[in-house]
Amino acid sequence: MHPQIRLLLVDDHAVLRSGLKMLLNSQKDMAVIGEAESALEAIMEAKELNPDIVLLDISMPGMSGLEAIEKIKNNSLAKVLMLTMHADEKYLQNALEVGASGYVLKQAADTELLQAIRDVAKGEVYLDSHLAQNLVKSMYLSQKESKHSDSVLTEREKEVLKLIALGYTNKEIGEALQVSVKTVETHKSRMMEKLRCRKRSELVRFAIDHGYVSS
Repeated sequence: MHPQIRLLLVDDHAVLRSGLKMLLNSQKDMAVIGEAESALEAIMEAKELNPDIVLLDISMPGMSGLEAIEKIKNNSLAKVLMLTMHADEKYLQNALEVGASGYVLKQAADTELLQAIRDVAKGEVYLDSHLAQNLVKSMYLSQKESKHSDSVLTEREKEVLKLIALGYTNKEIGEALQVSVKTVETHKSRMMEKLRCRKRSELVRFAIDHGYVSS
């Protein structure tokens, strides 16, 4: 028999916590070992009880759930699974960035929540399927737009880009445009950020693809 997954419930609505507690305690492999109604209380309870998973809401009085994630993880070995009404991929992205292991909507079916808990307990990441698709789509479109359009560049940046692609050094570009080397480097850094290029060679490839020079 596998050990039970020890859970801490964090939500400012007592009725919701009560319903969740009944559902989770009815599972042979789960046990609710504590409850909290605020993020600050959650941090203290997580440190004292050291649960396997903290089921954490985002919107609560005082500190938000997102702000609490890092503190919970710093004070315990618990993984954090967000259980929230926020069906917005921005919240999902923020939660993942600060260390959440999963994100489930409150309106999701009970079976989805139970699956999420079991997956997170095994060290996996669980994302609400609908939100995950939207997140991937928006990231893809954002990347596609930035990588395949030079409309984000200023006219001076386009001049610098063309000279980079032609093999000019920063010093030679500065002399050609009558600006300092530092200014050239600033233009290059901004272009790399805008176009999401990590290396000079990627800038050159972009310039060739967009007709700045012939390949």
